[in-house]
Amino acid sequence: MKLAWLIILLYFPLLVHAQSTGARYRIEFTDKVGSAYDLSHPENFLSERALSRRTRYHIPLEEKDLPVSAVYLDSLKKHGFKVLYTSRWFNFATVAVVSPEDTAGVSEWNFVRSIRLTRPENVLKSAESKWVDIKVPATKSAQSEPDDTYGYSSEQVAQLNGKILHENGFKGQGMLIAILDAGFRAANQLTVFDSLFFQNRMLGTRDFVNPQSDVFQEYQHGMNVLSLMAANSPGTLIGTAPDASYYLIRTEDENSEYPVEMDNYIAGLELGDSIGADVINASLGYFIFDDPADNLSYDELDGKTLMITRAVELAEKKGMIVCVSAGNEGDNAWQHIIAPADANEILSMAAVNIAGERARFSSIGPSADGRIKPEVAACGWDAWIQKYPNEIGTSNGTSFASPLVAGLTTCLWQKYPEKTSAEIIDAVIQSASQYDLPDNYLGYGIPDFEKASLLLQETVTKDKSEKQWKVSPNPFVNNIRLEYQGPGLLDDTSATCILLNGTGTILKEERLSGRIQWLNPGSLPSGLYFLQVITKGVTENHKLIKK
Repeated sequence: MKLAWLIILLYFPLLVHAQSTGARYRIEFTDKVGSAYDLSHPENFLSERALSRRTRYHIPLEEKDLPVSAVYLDSLKKHGFKVLYTSRWFNFATVAVVSPEDTAGVSEWNFVRSIRLTRPENVLKSAESKWVDIKVPATKSAQSEPDDTYGYSSEQVAQLNGKILHENGFKGQGMLIAILDAGFRAANQLTVFDSLFFQNRMLGTRDFVNPQSDVFQEYQHGMNVLSLMAANSPGTLIGTAPDASYYLIRTEDENSEYPVEMDNYIAGLELGDSIGADVINASLGYFIFDDPADNLSYDELDGKTLMITRAVELAEKKGMIVCVSAGNEGDNAWQHIIAPADANEILSMAAVNIAGERARFSSIGPSADGRIKPEVAACGWDAWIQKYPNEIGTSNGTSFASPLVAGLTTCLWQKYPEKTSAEIIDAVIQSASQYDLPDNYLGYGIPDFEKASLLLQETVTKDKSEKQWKVSPNPFVNNIRLEYQGPGLLDDTSATCILLNGTGTILKEERLSGRIQWLNPGSLPSGLYFLQVITKGVTENHKLIKK
């Protein structure tokens, strides 16, 4: 097994062996014929930790897990393309091309499904920095003095009622968090991270932007984010998962904005899967690019259109929890959440101050298909972070709300390892301050991690004869989520759901497939409804309230 894991560690560097000049192209393949791997020996392309996660949560291996065809990659290399990395889930390679003329005719190759330019050869630095600190009035409620234990981070952790997890010994031990970001400057030198390195809990780094780079010499945004989870300096700054292990992945180029960064993000998610990460935090998002032709439309933020959004959902299906920032566009013309915050089965975060007041810059939901977004909120207005070069100070952005929640979600999962990623996410959402009356500004509100823990404890002691389908939320506002908890797998003929009003009139009927399904009941008046779910000939009934 150790030899197999060594092969995995070597597999990615071989694909990203050198920093290259030239344009970037995504070349999508038609199939995986010629792959050097097969599903009967997953230890050759997934780590022992990743396989253990699949076994624990009964997640089957599928063709999407197989690496791309080595035969196809060899053909690209012989044509003069430099293969930078590949995507198992979407069966593509990102390549560097010195001369765009070299791509002529590639789309006609019999194993190529499509080819797309994702970054031009000549890249101009963005006119406006995407990392400029957001200017909002300082909040009077911000913590001004450190306490003896949590330092300046005391109130932002307490706002989420997260200290109770730490006090009970759940600080992330044995859990692995992967962070996708733009760089982690000086994280290997700052004292707030000393224990992370001294205890060998920094498990690795990867740079998909510039493979020759040192992520600790790149931009500091990822270091700021890391400090909200991993900082462990009593009396100065304590993160929300101070004893977890970490893997740092650079996917973002701070100097430009092109679609290749979304492909880097996908590669980062897949690396997180391969190494067996439990939680992924990505305080990144997309909607506008340096070339306006690449800009996204709001209609695309529907949870199913964008590849990056589908990748985040796949990460959840592989057993991970993905936490993302909702975006900082609330007081701009765009206003909406940004991709991939539109994904299903994730936690996207709005920003508030310590008093629970929404930051005006925090992006607004819903998703284009009407789902509540963002999911929850945390301190992203005057959040205390580690700054570069060596200062503890406040900063603003949903980028900082996300890791606060991600770290405590990790600790919660540490306490309840038998629970699935979906169950952990549901508990976080159901614990939130406005769960019964969500909105498009803070979603379900500010989580209470003590309450989330109690909710999970209740389910641990439930009768094992509970229903096969979990239906939530109840009461519901827009969409209804159905999660299959019964034995075996479902195909598209196994289950049907029927929504009826209080008089028994059928309002909607749909086939169900897969473990998780969303039902959009359309515009309904408030009141009592019934949902019948028929699974392999067995009918169960659920009573629902529409707010």
